[in-house]
Amino acid sequence: MTRPWMRSPALPVLVAVAAGAVVPVQSRVNAELSHRLGDAVGAAAISFTGGAIIMTVLALCLPRLRQALMSLPRVTRERRLPRRYLLAGMLGGTFTLAQSTTALITGIAVFTVSAIAGQTLGGLIVDARGVGGVLRQRPGVHRLAGAALTLVAAVVSALPGLSGAPATVLLPALLAVAAGLLLGLQQAMNGATGAAVASPLAATWVNFAVGAVFLGLAWTVKTLAFGLGGHPLPTQWWAYLGGACGVVFIATSALLVRRIGVLLLGMASIAGQLLSSIVLDAVLPSGDHAPGAFTVVGAVLTFAAVWIAAHRKQERKEEPQCPTTASSSRARI
Repeated sequence: MTRPWMRSPALPVLVAVAAGAVVPVQSRVNAELSHRLGDAVGAAAISFTGGAIIMTVLALCLPRLRQALMSLPRVTRERRLPRRYLLAGMLGGTFTLAQSTTALITGIAVFTVSAIAGQTLGGLIVDARGVGGVLRQRPGVHRLAGAALTLVAAVVSALPGLSGAPATVLLPALLAVAAGLLLGLQQAMNGATGAAVASPLAATWVNFAVGAVFLGLAWTVKTLAFGLGGHPLPTQWWAYLGGACGVVFIATSALLVRRIGVLLLGMASIAGQLLSSIVLDAVLPSGDHAPGAFTVVGAVLTFAAVWIAAHRKQERKEEPQCPTTASSSRARI
């Protein structure tokens, strides 16, 4: 059942923008944790583990969340939810690993544009096929125009860092595109899990639990191969807030994805990320960098793209399907 506050199409988009605004905060915190720890993979694992701890505390305090989690085995056993959807956290963990490793080769600007390209393409594919029972929406004129404008906005906002990018970053950039594409699948799978047990928080708990185990294993392998970074854990409490930011973003995405679709959710969150980045750079600048004109123009173009993609009165929409129904049709992964 659609919640009353979500009946207006504008409200879910605004909430998605607000959720996207926490992502730069998470990136800034995780980057500082990675710097102080001297280990990007370890920082990602700690961030996911923090989110898992927060969700576990919530599960201990919220009876309805515990009931939803306990119903997951029955839901999967009855095939109302494909078991593979419970592995969505691995996709998020893969993106985090790509962010902490591939970005070192491509640079932040190239990685951002590549990831947004993959996220936009993934949103179009997931929405068109109705993966995970999300609202099936064919790529009409408004959606294609909005997606194209989002890519233009990403390039414009990152333009200062794109000049002179060597050809050697092509393969890592393609990996960043693939990582961005996985985000759309992750959001659709989390949305299906949340809908199956009527609890987006349950989907969030599963996402962080699986992601924490996945990144913990990756950290263990890295440590066995190369040893520890040698830096002690930082004592500042704010260095561990990345998990809390992730909880807000994942839970909100799981709630909204079946309402507005993966493409519009991704575009709205990108708009929030750009806006938040501008505010962060103005209030708490990182190094000597101040918000540039290209970033501001990119943010304006992204908001215009969200408006265009959301303005689809004449485009065909289909009702969300349950994951089992979707998987029996063309929506298969």
